Amino acid sequence: MRITTQMLNASMRKAGLPVSNVSLLSYINGSSGQGNSLVNALKKNGINIQDKSYGKMRDQAEKLQQAAENMLSEEMFKEARKSGDKQAICDKAKELVQNYNGTMKSMKNATSPLSQFYRQMLGGVAADQKEKLKEIGITMASDGTLKFDADKLKEADVDELEGLLGADGSFSTKLSFLAERIADNARANASSASSQYNALGNNYFASASKYDFWG
Repeated sequence: MRITTQMLNASMRKAGLPVSNVSLLSYINGSSGQGNSLVNALKKNGINIQDKSYGKMRDQAEKLQQAAENMLSEEMFKEARKSGDKQAICDKAKELVQNYNGTMKSMKNATSPLSQFYRQMLGGVAADQKEKLKEIGITMASDGTLKFDADKLKEADVDELEGLLGADGSFSTKLSFLAERIADNARANASSASSQYNALGNNYFASASKYDFWG
């Protein structure tokens, strides 16, 4: 399957993610300012690129996916309404923020063009909900990472929290989806740089249909 910039942008629009002004071809050729094109990486390192940084990226993305899945628990919000105690929600939200930040940082210097695309999309999910997140104590820094205020989050209404972070919203669902793609991409880069584009391109579009927000 041939993946084009238009196809990536179309799926990003369906997900409510910001569309990049830089084409996928630019990322591949290294003209996006990343400084390391896929072609140059292949020439320098050969077909098989073993990079410890991709192992860290995979681990961080897997943790982010799990943290996002934990936020989708309806039982957690039901219990908070019943008891009036929001500590469990606060703990899971803090874990989500920490693993979001860890994933963003692990991808910062990645040479893979898809890694840079996924990092941009991950940051776009938070940017799209920036104002709503701020209202519950999660603020976005200039580098795309998030800051967490537990006291302010506990002041928020449970319905508001579930509507943004839980199954009633799309924030955690989108993070879970992208985290899974990032982990797959990291595995592919660690084993074979030559195969990661086609493999992950196909996986990205093949898996998109299982989430309602893709339409």
